[in-house]
Amino acid sequence: MSPAPRPLGRVLLTGVPGWLTTAMLDSLRDQPPHGLTAVRCMVQPDFLPAARERPVQLPVPVEYVAADLRDDGSLAEAAKGVDTIFHAAGILHVRRTRDWYNINTAGTRRLLDGALAGGVTRFVNVSSNAAAGRSDSRERLLTEDDPPMPLSHYGRSKWLAEELLNAAADQIEVVNLRPCMFYGPPVPTRHVEIYKRIIHGKMPLVGSGDYARSLSHIDNLVQGCRLAMSHPAAKGETYYLSDRRTYTTKKVVEAMAAACGVAPRYLRLPAIVGPIAFAGDITLAAMQLYWQTLHLVGESHWHVGVSCEKAVRELGYDPKVEIDEGMKGAVEWCRRQGLLN
Repeated sequence: MSPAPRPLGRVLLTGVPGWLTTAMLDSLRDQPPHGLTAVRCMVQPDFLPAARERPVQLPVPVEYVAADLRDDGSLAEAAKGVDTIFHAAGILHVRRTRDWYNINTAGTRRLLDGALAGGVTRFVNVSSNAAAGRSDSRERLLTEDDPPMPLSHYGRSKWLAEELLNAAADQIEVVNLRPCMFYGPPVPTRHVEIYKRIIHGKMPLVGSGDYARSLSHIDNLVQGCRLAMSHPAAKGETYYLSDRRTYTTKKVVEAMAAACGVAPRYLRLPAIVGPIAFAGDITLAAMQLYWQTLHLVGESHWHVGVSCEKAVRELGYDPKVEIDEGMKGAVEWCRRQGLLN
């Protein structure tokens, strides 16, 4: 018999509006979880008026508060009177590498301080598979038992946030989640641009494209996040949340092209481009600089397959969506929004 779910009580969502939090709010509306009594959405101050003009409709009270991960006082206010924190706010691409640490690491510490002062009982942190680094082969999938070896400042900033939360595990229930590359609606602008490139141009392909890639479809990810907030067994644990099957770089491009109704066209690059770009990325990072294109090419030769079996075994995680169906749904959403016309 499965244990009774933990009542969520009053939930704080950070990172609203965002790709994941928008989908999470839709899920809370359509399938309210056990014991949910209210939702507080933490929004960047500049976005607060727009968020309040288009409030989400939930079967429980919803409020919007302005807060910034760089501001202790606003975070303390946001966490006050909350039972559960779902922390999805953070920064992925930056101008200076120190921004990752100030927002992803120190910002999480500031929010944790507010949570401890406010009596929050569970803190669910959306980290990243980048916190663990890469695998040494396509066949060997990373698991939660592997020692983290982040290879980027972004990954390290996420890993350090995990560590500071784990250090507070005697004061608050902590759950760290490591999703992989997200896909699915609502589709972010950077993914729309990739679909446009596939339709009208060529996708860069380093080497054979036979590198392991784990992805996280939005429906699978939201399911796992809800389990992390409510399942008693999640307390104090770390979980990879991904599609059940591991793909390859080439398979990802093929699935996107099929969803767009075109044949995949490649700009083929020799395999050595990946290590050269990675060396350049490290050199720039030493100067506190970041170039997104160089960074992404520098990861193109990595195997980043992960196993989600721990979440399946302990939480009942059941990722049903796979890449062909998921990419088709994402492209159809883009077309309905007029984004690919």
